[in-house]
Amino acid sequence: MQEEPSPSWGMRGLRKWLGTAPETRDELLKLVQNSRRFLEPDTVAMLEGVLDLPATKIREVMTPRTAMISMQEDDQLLDILHVLVESAHSRFPVFSADQPDNVVGILLAKDLLPFLTEPNTKLDIGSLMRQPLFVPESARSDQVLRMLKHTQTHIAIVIDEYGSTAGLVTLEDILEEIVGEIEDEHDTADEDAQYIVPDNDHTIANAWMVQALTPIEHFNTVLDADFSDDEVETVGGLLLQEIGLVSDLQGQTVE
Repeated sequence: MQEEPSPSWGMRGLRKWLGTAPETRDELLKLVQNSRRFLEPDTVAMLEGVLDLPATKIREVMTPRTAMISMQEDDQLLDILHVLVESAHSRFPVFSADQPDNVVGILLAKDLLPFLTEPNTKLDIGSLMRQPLFVPESARSDQVLRMLKHTQTHIAIVIDEYGSTAGLVTLEDILEEIVGEIEDEHDTADEDAQYIVPDNDHTIANAWMVQALTPIEHFNTVLDADFSDDEVETVGGLLLQEIGLVSDLQGQTVE
């Protein structure tokens, strides 16, 4: 039987705040849920998010490797200017030129500002990179949150059991598990709508084009489905779970 994780900082603080002494996370969660009559819905959701962090693996929160916006250590400024502008990100993982699956550093967009007046100047990204923080994909979200706080960084590279890059996770990703979606000036209102769009070219009525990274919860809501997201988080993951890893899905039909 799997042992329950030891109480996190959030659980210990909540116990003190509630003035009670529940012994397990489940008891704390039940206590919070029973307090809905006295607390605002947003407050209950945040407390539930705090309590869920120890049970949430970082692989469930991260941006997968295939969706990462990154650079290579031998890139030049003219090569990456469009990435800086279009992504509006402030931090970028930098992959090795010799070993393209290995992250060797983190580049901050602000460190490139002095070079913008002379875009043809030879750029040595290696001299500008910061040391990356690596975390295993099996790590708990509350553990990674503490690591980010301790190292005073906003991004960590997630590695799989073989040491290869599995994805990345940001401080914002983990905080959103507690407070919900955090939108900024770069987020578009119809971002979720881009996951699922009608396929007007298809001969079958009510056909849809669905991105592989569509969260299963969003897919269920839009298309009135009932797929479980206990083991996989995305539609792509669901397909791979059902039919196995294949090199080419084009033209295949899955029911």
